[in-house]
Amino acid sequence: MNTIQCPACGSQNLAGEDRCEQCFHSLMQRDLPRAKKDDAIQSVMMTAPILELLTGKDLLVASTTDTVQKIVKIFQKENKNCILVYKKKKMVGIISFRDLLLKVTGKIEDLSKVKAEAIMTPNPEYVRAEDPIAYAVNKMAMGGFRHLPVLARDGTPLSIIMIKDVLKYLSKRKEK
Repeated sequence: MNTIQCPACGSQNLAGEDRCEQCFHSLMQRDLPRAKKDDAIQSVMMTAPILELLTGKDLLVASTTDTVQKIVKIFQKENKNCILVYKKKKMVGIISFRDLLLKVTGKIEDLSKVKAEAIMTPNPEYVRAEDPIAYAVNKMAMGGFRHLPVLARDGTPLSIIMIKDVLKYLSKRKEK
């Protein structure tokens, strides 16, 4: 009889089972990607949590009822190019400088009459602080995102990360 050891609890299970009988840990994950032995950057990407990138400095939060005019003024004042949109303590959208260029420029004359809800990208992808950096980079690459919200378990915003944050972090690690 062929058995397989559960990576979570160590119990022996029949080979081919979907889950461990003892702890219900998945036995379907095989050959998970691993960093190459001597590749420090790849190792950091696969193991370091997004938490290590967070500064909170890029975090701006708007309401669905804020006007585009107000958001543009905040972007200019703070020299930022992305804002999360929240309604009743739940993230419902994101507005980037690119959204303003594509959805507003040359199309809307009076920005004081347009609400954030009308131009935001609804239900944006996000990551958690404990997710590995590689997960965030993959989401950004696959989705074509320049900004990725980082949320706490309860949905409150922690930060917004950009690929430049990842590169800056990796370059500092390489200098050490």
